[in-house]
Amino acid sequence: MTNKMPPRNKSTLTTAALLLSAFTSLASAAYQWPSQPYDDLEDFIYSGQRPDGSSMSSLVASCKLRGTTNTTVAAEWTRFVYHDTSTHNITDGTGGLDGSLFFELDRVENVGAGMTNTRSDFSSFPSKYISRSDITVIGTIFAVAACGGPAMQVRGGRIDTNVAGPYGVPNASDTSESIVATFAHQGFNISEMIQLVACGHTLGGVRYPDFPDVVAAPSDTSETVVDLFDDTQQFDHNIVTNYLDGTTRDPLIVLNQTMASDLKVFSQDPTNATLQAMSSADTFSSTCVSIFDKMFNTVPNGVNLTDYIELQPVKVGNVQLTLGDSNLEFQAAVRVSTVSDNTNISMYWCDKYGSSADCAGGLKRYASPVSSTTVGSTVASAMGVTLEKYQFVVPIDADQGINKFWFDINYGNGTTAVADNNGAYYPVAQDEVLWVPSMSIAKSATSTNGSWFIVAAVKSSSASDISGLHIDCIGRATADYIAVNATYDLALNNTMPSKLGYDFYSVATTANFGVTMQFDIVAEASNGTQWIDGDRQAGLISITLPAASGVNTTTSKSVGGSGESAAWSWRHTSAGWLVGVILVVVAAL
Repeated sequence: MTNKMPPRNKSTLTTAALLLSAFTSLASAAYQWPSQPYDDLEDFIYSGQRPDGSSMSSLVASCKLRGTTNTTVAAEWTRFVYHDTSTHNITDGTGGLDGSLFFELDRVENVGAGMTNTRSDFSSFPSKYISRSDITVIGTIFAVAACGGPAMQVRGGRIDTNVAGPYGVPNASDTSESIVATFAHQGFNISEMIQLVACGHTLGGVRYPDFPDVVAAPSDTSETVVDLFDDTQQFDHNIVTNYLDGTTRDPLIVLNQTMASDLKVFSQDPTNATLQAMSSADTFSSTCVSIFDKMFNTVPNGVNLTDYIELQPVKVGNVQLTLGDSNLEFQAAVRVSTVSDNTNISMYWCDKYGSSADCAGGLKRYASPVSSTTVGSTVASAMGVTLEKYQFVVPIDADQGINKFWFDINYGNGTTAVADNNGAYYPVAQDEVLWVPSMSIAKSATSTNGSWFIVAAVKSSSASDISGLHIDCIGRATADYIAVNATYDLALNNTMPSKLGYDFYSVATTANFGVTMQFDIVAEASNGTQWIDGDRQAGLISITLPAASGVNTTTSKSVGGSGESAAWSWRHTSAGWLVGVILVVVAAL
């Protein structure tokens, strides 16, 4: 990790316009943290990684090739999403993007190493709020962006099935009439069928040994040969222009005519009007965004998708209050769409208890970040946006606690802003029950049951009022792709001495939750009150945090920001601020 900011993107006008759009969108949407599943979806889409830092976006970045073959990871991921969609039945509303493809790879219609490669790529990334089918869609937008295509916004909330769906992918040997009927069954008319095939086949090609009737066997039949659809590996309109000018190399057009499925599809429009409308780079891109959006939203009846997930210019995450050696310890990260090489950020907070509770008398505590790192998915890169993630780790006196926090952003050029959750500030909901990752134990890499040892701290003063203490666990990144849910009661651990006014409770899980586990710790009082330390990531147990930073105090007339400075709040975004941002970008590039 580094404290040095990355160079600015070369496209001044594009970046400025994107920032203007992002800030305006934030104001209109009135986003407030926390907001699940939006929070996890947004961070994964634009940061490209799990909370533990494992990156899915990096698997496809720079339009990388798959091993020693001449096809790309992006092509395999893009094929995968259509094959999952293909089970949809427009008549009765069943099937579609529901993750059933994970259970269908033994079918001839889903033949190929690319399919099994993709399933393996995606398998460790589903989580509590991001389903397998959401991962499949997000993987596709990572793939398109990685190969020079447009940055696409998508929705979340798809619901996975745990069984195979009906057959649905057309075979290359099918008749034209059969192919048209199959796409119609899925909900795509002839023009949409042509668009979908063109947009899907701008990447990749046909592989031997998967399709020996199309691609001739090499002299060494143990080798893999991929005959590409067009003359580039990029997401571009060459698949269209090569067809229209008669120079196409598409093996599903020019080789075995019985297997010429792309020719059968494109020939359904004898005037080529659909392809002519896609024959420029801009129209190809916009058409693909539209038809992919329809495909992404092809889900079973009764599935309610989220709104489109937009990039938040300031995004809080990794928030946790826990016990340290001699104090409580609070950590938080804030991800910022940076616009200056000289950006500095401070985190401010109010006490929860004592004479300065809720910043009484104007007393605020603040600290600097302990580290920063540049993050970003291929989608963020395609948008021309640089994201910097600042991590804060601060000691908290148990007698003072922490009630709420916010961030003061100084861009180093006279422009400042306050990120305060649209005026609501970022709340620290409770400190009665806390997860203690430093005392918990990660499952062994060789464990057969996926056991995690989880330790929770409960305030000693509240212990007598608590009638129940349990954890609700979920693991979605499992070997058989089926989510595992389980609940465990925690028991007082007498081997762990009380400290800082907290007693310790523990439990060892027994279910196999897969790569990682997410859980909520729930304490129930006899009067019906609940305290929840929620959305915890067991995968963070093994991650060592940087040393806590020093804490400073200040007083001011107002709660937010840095004293008397004229710091704009994100909730007070104005035309002047937006113009200032754009000018900063222009000056910095």
